[in-house]
Amino acid sequence: MHGVKALAVGVVATLVAGAAAAPGETSISLFGRTLTFQLPKDFVQVHNANNGTNVLIEYVPRGETVANWTRMVTVQAYRGLGASPRTSADIAQQAFAVPACRIGPIYHYIPEKNVSKALRRSIIVNGCASLPAGAYPKALAGAGEQDFIMMFRDAQTIYTLNYAVRGAPFAGKAPPVKLEEAETFLQQVFGNVGL
Repeated sequence: MHGVKALAVGVVATLVAGAAAAPGETSISLFGRTLTFQLPKDFVQVHNANNGTNVLIEYVPRGETVANWTRMVTVQAYRGLGASPRTSADIAQQAFAVPACRIGPIYHYIPEKNVSKALRRSIIVNGCASLPAGAYPKALAGAGEQDFIMMFRDAQTIYTLNYAVRGAPFAGKAPPVKLEEAETFLQQVFGNVGL
């Protein structure tokens, strides 16, 4: 639910094209656009890869790793995917549904809205009440996980911002954050997001 399975997590936020990062904000250049958001306190970058077509940047709380994290912020960009004839809903389903999850799977797609003339945004909430071994690389078997993904699409590229929480399994219980609270929750996490 991170990496390719989580093109990244969702926040409803005010988007301002070309916005510069304010003090305390993170600013990342992604294929001609600048993503700005508030990185949660005490998060540190643990991975940064860019092969010229795809970008993957991951942040976890200080002292945690990509293997043992309890919370993770992921930023991704896929140059060329925005030009696909497939709908954003189809792309999100393929990227974010967790077919290996058999106990308490979560997948909701909140349809895209126009953010500007050239940019659309949708929100995806996914997760698993109890992850099976091998659900994705470095999945923590038995843990519960819930991801909130904000997916942006322009004519060429798909960009994602993802906030994930992982902890005790929640099989038979409500997930940590309800779907109807996702946008408010992520705005609280990231503040106003600009792209």
